[in-house]
Amino acid sequence: MIDERTDLITNIKRKIHLFILKKSIRKKHITIISQNCIGGVIYNMLGMKFMSPTINLYINGEDFVKLIESPKYYFSITPKPFIENYVEPTNKKICFPLIKVGDLTIYCRHYRNCEEAIDAWNRRRKRIDFNNIYVIATSWNLLEKKALIKRVNDCKYPNVIFTYDKYNYSNCVHLKGNKWKRMKEVLLNLHYQTIQKMVI
Repeated sequence: MIDERTDLITNIKRKIHLFILKKSIRKKHITIISQNCIGGVIYNMLGMKFMSPTINLYINGEDFVKLIESPKYYFSITPKPFIENYVEPTNKKICFPLIKVGDLTIYCRHYRNCEEAIDAWNRRRKRIDFNNIYVIATSWNLLEKKALIKRVNDCKYPNVIFTYDKYNYSNCVHLKGNKWKRMKEVLLNLHYQTIQKMVI
């Protein structure tokens, strides 16, 4: 019963915060370069058009760092099919396409095939506002490598890095609790202060 009340209160607070955010949005065309699905979740939450190709996919490790360090170069490249049915190592029942953007591997987790993923990437890269980019990364997609986390923290674009462990970098947000709860916190609550920095 207590857990149900806590969930209800959390949901009410979340809806209030979301309502206030939607009313406060000033930056209507922000490009969120996100390392995983978080960017798409934020666009949907705020009712905003996808202004970035990094939707419904993830990019691991140094590939993501290279992308945010040279976005104009990589977003100018036409993607190519790589693997049509990649099998997720942690769950053999899950498979999805992989595409290549230059030397970067893009894991198209929520697409049916390479053609669909490439079409979406090409359509959305035309909308990028290079003067209004915000970067979102996670320590787990950066493979918990401190050097990569530092490179994201130090990149020229405003950014946030959600982390499992504590890092002494200005843009890192440490998520407390067990692993599942921390992932849920990112996907559902998304740190309203972080979103405010992006759109207000």
